[in-house]
Amino acid sequence: MPSPFLNNLDGLATVAAGIFSGTAFYTSSQEVPAMRDLGLNEHWRFFPYMYHRAFVYQSAAGITAGVGSIIHGLRIVNSDFDQKLWIGVGASFLALVPYTFIFMVPTNNAICEDSKRVTEGGQSRFEIHQRRDMLEKWSSMHLVRTVTSCAAFGVMVYALARHANLVFRQ
Repeated sequence: MPSPFLNNLDGLATVAAGIFSGTAFYTSSQEVPAMRDLGLNEHWRFFPYMYHRAFVYQSAAGITAGVGSIIHGLRIVNSDFDQKLWIGVGASFLALVPYTFIFMVPTNNAICEDSKRVTEGGQSRFEIHQRRDMLEKWSSMHLVRTVTSCAAFGVMVYALARHANLVFRQ
């Protein structure tokens, strides 16, 4: 008997990918430039609020997009191209998890901890140029997530358009 959940996994994965890539795009193209315009101190204080709010749903959306795409791809039986397409975009989203933890989280944590110290009235451990460099480094690393997720989302939309002739495992 066909599973309604599995038969709609492509849509769920694509929506999750759209949410992830859309918020990543918004952060890179709008939020970060706006914070730069407000100034370094405001950007430094704002960062933890932005990061902590985005972390949970970005993680959930990225993992849902990745796992959903891979499972969907593994169910395709009559097209190696489409199967590889879905597995590839799923792997792209899942690859963002270790990328984030290995490269971004140390910078995120350093900014958040120091920002909290400054907000509570303490002195920053970092000179002004170091804070600016850390925020720019974070922005560059986030741009990698933005480009990867937007490209993968675009491929998912393309792959959905090819579904008319596919056969799936039940």
